[in-house]
Amino acid sequence: MKRYFIILLLILYVVPVLAQETEDDAEVDDNIQIKVDSILALVKPDSPDSSKMFWYYQIGVVADNSDTAIKYAQLSLDLCNDGDAKFIGDNYYNIGVSYFMQDRSSEALKYFFKAEPYYEKLSKKNKIADNNIAIGKCYHDLNLNDSSLTHLGKALELYTELNDTACITYAYQSIGNVNMDLRFHETAKEYFMKALLMDSASCTYLNEAYDYQLLGYMELEIGSPKDALFYLKKSAYIFDTIPTDDAYYINLKYETYLFMAQAYIAYAEQNNEKAYANSCLDYIKKIGNYFINTNYNSNQLTTLQCYARYLSFVGRDKEAINVLLRCEQYLQSDQRDIVISEYYRHLVNVYKKIGDYKNALEATEKMHYYKESSINDSTMNIVAKFQAEQEVKIHKAEQEQEMRIHKAEADAKQKQMRIIIISLGVVLLLVTLLVINRMKALKIKRKANEDLMQKNHILDQQKSEIEAQRDEIWNQKSEIEAQKDIITQQMQAVEQVNNKLMSSINYAQRIQKAAISPKSEIDELFPENFVYYKPRDIVGGDYYCVAQCGRFHVMITADCTGHGIPGGFLSMLGISALKEFCATEYDAANPGTILDRMRDFVKTTLVSDDSEIDDGMDMTICSYDFDSMELRYAAANQSAVLIRQGKTTTLDGDRMPVGRFFAEKEHFRTHIIPIKQGDMIYTFSDGIQDQPGGEIYHQSVRKFLVKNLVALLTEIHDKPIDTQYSLLDDAITKWRGKRMQVDDITLIGVRV
Repeated sequence: MKRYFIILLLILYVVPVLAQETEDDAEVDDNIQIKVDSILALVKPDSPDSSKMFWYYQIGVVADNSDTAIKYAQLSLDLCNDGDAKFIGDNYYNIGVSYFMQDRSSEALKYFFKAEPYYEKLSKKNKIADNNIAIGKCYHDLNLNDSSLTHLGKALELYTELNDTACITYAYQSIGNVNMDLRFHETAKEYFMKALLMDSASCTYLNEAYDYQLLGYMELEIGSPKDALFYLKKSAYIFDTIPTDDAYYINLKYETYLFMAQAYIAYAEQNNEKAYANSCLDYIKKIGNYFINTNYNSNQLTTLQCYARYLSFVGRDKEAINVLLRCEQYLQSDQRDIVISEYYRHLVNVYKKIGDYKNALEATEKMHYYKESSINDSTMNIVAKFQAEQEVKIHKAEQEQEMRIHKAEADAKQKQMRIIIISLGVVLLLVTLLVINRMKALKIKRKANEDLMQKNHILDQQKSEIEAQRDEIWNQKSEIEAQKDIITQQMQAVEQVNNKLMSSINYAQRIQKAAISPKSEIDELFPENFVYYKPRDIVGGDYYCVAQCGRFHVMITADCTGHGIPGGFLSMLGISALKEFCATEYDAANPGTILDRMRDFVKTTLVSDDSEIDDGMDMTICSYDFDSMELRYAAANQSAVLIRQGKTTTLDGDRMPVGRFFAEKEHFRTHIIPIKQGDMIYTFSDGIQDQPGGEIYHQSVRKFLVKNLVALLTEIHDKPIDTQYSLLDDAITKWRGKRMQVDDITLIGVRV
């Protein structure tokens, strides 16, 4: 896809070489392909700088070597005057394209951004649009997809104003590709269908074939080979029936053949139908050595893997292994780790199928190595989910262990009671026997010696029984002591688990503190500020962060659903997302858009296999522009307070959270207000106003309430920052008294 983008950039950008007279009155025909050596021959030592600048510019345009293009575009720039806006912009653009061809997208971005003001100065909408397409492609290459969509969308608006159908179609295709990488398949399909309708209406059949290819490839990516074949057959039919010598469309045709082969073998594997596998082989034969001859190593690797899948499907596993081993020559260093991991996955499957577990094990280790190298933000979300599940399992194990301990203690008490009852029974029996014996003894005195001997014999038997019962009591006592030792060991094990859990939570606190903006960074952006931050537990769901985006100093205050460990996980998720969504001056200028993106991110991220999670966060984003003394803010389920010379203004936001909401509006609003030096602006979560305290009336506890908080802030706003912090802390501590803190507390004050 990247090669096709470069080809299209050249189609969009390279204009016929303009005729211009040199000092020697030499003219250049616009329709003639001028080679580098021919142009250099026109540059004379005594030629004026303006002529040299022009010829070097032409070399930068037509050179097929990116290093040569960069060299002469830079030489042309060195000779440009302030009035040469067109050549300056074009030279920067050419250098950016050359760096992009070298897979150096970061360097390319710098030059595309340098070209932009010159094109805007010339009011050339077509070149501004082309430049935004290039910027969007660079951001896509760097996996910064939100920024990519922003610039591609700007290009689409300009092409629409120019009514340039070919470029509009390409913008639709590019936006669709970015959404497909983001797995927003419905949105991607919408843009691909828009491109298809436009190409169909304008009868650009080869472009229409490419649109069908994109739709088919997307269906193949989401695991629907049958739907993929529906679109890919249409694409192949157009490419086969319309002849062309254009290398761009020839490449697309063979890519369609490759996707057809992949779709057929996938459909064959799903339905166990050999006929579809044979169709896969037919398209592999159509491809032949094309990708080898054109040095498309990535596509050649995919072709061989597809052929290996066919061989394995028809039972020719050893041949499949040989084909896969041939693939190693196409595993180049510039390929993504996930591609290499997929190759080893195919190799593992075939080795296992033939029972070669030694080689399967080696291939598995390589597969896991490259798979781990390809871990991204989405994979980290899976890891976080696994860790959360493990915490739940540990908590459940602790509860079960506690139940076992209680049961053991209850059993021990029951046994002890049985022993006491038996002992009392024995004592009562002994007393009874002694009484009976005494009475019998009185009678024995009146009887003969034979009766006395008989009574003695009975007493001996009773003595043996008593001794046996005594031994049984001692045995039961030993058993109770052994059970006591077991219970002690189990309690020690539970204590070790608790210690490990507390160590993990304390380490999580260190991680959260590291993620939240440090005091030094806040002081650098806001010299007069204080942060009153008190999590209810060791880790909390409240967080705050600052950033400088161009001319804007950004302060963000957020309150996640819940507190403790769940809130901490959600806060880390929010901090991570904000680093991407609040990164540019454009982002900071539109805090409502940041909340929109955060809401989409939360809604798509907090989805499990069985259900959707309704958790979210409340958030206030304040973007300070101290040059124009302007504040741009947006708030989700929060409000802020501006106090100026004792007059208080409440800055209300939208009454919906960053997450799912039954009365959800389409967008969060961005508010713009002027600010003055000395203004105090406070942002806060709901922890203070919801804190119970004061006196108890009829068993109900009063809350601090937001009106009391605003009154307190109004009273202390003109005092020094450190004094405000102390007074606020004293007031909250006094109000709370001995009651427990019920929620995380965050309040940030900034003096303009």
